[in-house]
Amino acid sequence: MPDRPISVCLVITDLNVGGAEKALAYLASGLNKSLWNVSVINLGGDEPLAHHLRAEGIEVRCLAVSKRKPVQALRKMAKALRELNPDLVQSFMFHANVATRFSAQMAGWPWVLGGLRVAEHQKSWHLTVDRITAWMALGSVCVSQGVKRFSQVYGGLPENRLTVIPNGVDVLPFDLAIPTPRNALGLSGSDRVWLFAGRLDAQKGLPYLLDAAEIVAKKYKNWHLIMMGHDGSESDWFHDRRESSPVLRKHLHWLGFRTDVKEMIKMADGLILPSLWEGMPNVVLEAMAASKPVIGTDVEGTNELIIPGQTGWIVPAENAQALADALIESVQNPDLTLKFGLAGRLRVEQNYTLERTIEAYELLWAGILGFDLATTKKPAPA
Repeated sequence: MPDRPISVCLVITDLNVGGAEKALAYLASGLNKSLWNVSVINLGGDEPLAHHLRAEGIEVRCLAVSKRKPVQALRKMAKALRELNPDLVQSFMFHANVATRFSAQMAGWPWVLGGLRVAEHQKSWHLTVDRITAWMALGSVCVSQGVKRFSQVYGGLPENRLTVIPNGVDVLPFDLAIPTPRNALGLSGSDRVWLFAGRLDAQKGLPYLLDAAEIVAKKYKNWHLIMMGHDGSESDWFHDRRESSPVLRKHLHWLGFRTDVKEMIKMADGLILPSLWEGMPNVVLEAMAASKPVIGTDVEGTNELIIPGQTGWIVPAENAQALADALIESVQNPDLTLKFGLAGRLRVEQNYTLERTIEAYELLWAGILGFDLATTKKPAPA
């Protein structure tokens, strides 16, 4: 390694509080500052995580570019790259990947890596654009084996240009988190409470979740589903569906966006994520870090995190009855639910720590730049 910190720039589409955004923030904050001089370019505006990163001394440039003015956006980004002059650029998410590839050429073409965070089943044109522009970068980091397989089979990307680095999670904040009081949510300590945290989007399999919730709530009067997150493309449908059902109006509680995710996870008996596709959902890792069991669907990333019968339940996607059956089993077997949660925490500690993720990125970048971290005595992170 050189005797100066290596300049690396992380580029992302926005810095709202989502899974990919939090993954970037964890990485930027956790990198060993004696080895890496990290900066961040955000294509969006001055969003929440930008303030958090700046408070940690990380330079963040929010370009506030418009998708409708791509040429202007590329020029603005190329200018930022020229000024930051990084040795390597690591991008996250589709728009950031494509913008980085073009802008890096305009800025002098530093080493560029993309980031594939989801198996994009909905927008096939994303796959086409990614494949056409792939030659402009060295390759891409996939967040799970499932995303890698999807990118090969449906995206047409060669295996030797894809590297898997799973997300990681810091368990300490979950150990320190104080559960949200149930009475503040209109619930009692004896209620059985499961949590959904995510955007109201077609990807999340909401029709199957609500059908399953209706089945379980009819069977158990003290069972409740707490839902929190951002509005999305399914917001109108979701609220209409909930209001049309007396059972859901009583047992499904929509809280909207909240910042106390850790505390809400600690309050709940478990997490349910009925997605139709994923990448590697941070919220599942967070639930496992909080020693909570997870019910998830057999989709990318989720099926790598959850071990059925050990840390939770994996059910087929688009299957409300299977979701309901898993929830019913959790109600009938509280000791099993507790056992799954503890096993999930152990799995995180052994395989999905934040330190492990950061080290994987550092080894990848050092290898690309021709340095050998293995022969470097790494000082403690700043």
